[in-house]
Amino acid sequence: MIRRFLPHLVAVAVVLACLRLAFWQLDRAEEKEQMARQWEQAPAVELASLNTHSPPAFARVQGYGSWDTQRHLLLDNQIRNNHPGVHVFSLFEPADGGPPLLVNRGWQPWLRRSDEWPTIDTPATPVNITGRLSPPPRVGFQLGAAQALDGNSWPNLTTYFDLERVREVFGPGVIDQIVLLSPDHPQHLTGDEWQTVVMGPERHRGYAFQWFSIASAVLIIWVFLTYRQLRRK
Repeated sequence: MIRRFLPHLVAVAVVLACLRLAFWQLDRAEEKEQMARQWEQAPAVELASLNTHSPPAFARVQGYGSWDTQRHLLLDNQIRNNHPGVHVFSLFEPADGGPPLLVNRGWQPWLRRSDEWPTIDTPATPVNITGRLSPPPRVGFQLGAAQALDGNSWPNLTTYFDLERVREVFGPGVIDQIVLLSPDHPQHLTGDEWQTVVMGPERHRGYAFQWFSIASAVLIIWVFLTYRQLRRK
């Protein structure tokens, strides 16, 4: 009895799984479009105002303050033009009393097998910075928890940006968003424009179409084989 209905159950399961993946891709496309709209329509705020309210993601920010010239956080496994490297996060402390925050200064080449850390030129004198607020970087699939950072040895290399680990060494006052430093700023390491999204909504819609196509093909084959089996009976 089970063997008789097993092919039908498998066909239904495959169709439902494909439909679920297709609608998930459509939801991701809508999410990416919303992020693009937020980037275009984000307001401009001063860093000092971050003490009193939380502006929306991708808000344009500017402020005057000082870099922490020693404590840099290096996010590993960042590829640029097929070359391995890291994203450099430096602590910035506003002079007007705003909360300390981490600033992504862009990509820096670095080979894991190298015995030396990359050179990060950071001025000790106060500077003006401009950029965009952004949620911390996240990974699509994480294996294990982020390791604790060493507050006595800098820079620190990390595979995942874990805000709890970051606050353990930089202090609890670090805000829960980062700043993407403006590409034209002198302390930006490459001058590359920031990508709002890595994969655009059109690609997600393309994947959704593929899943819908697979579901349709499986459904047609299932209906055809079922109809032929009934005809034989």
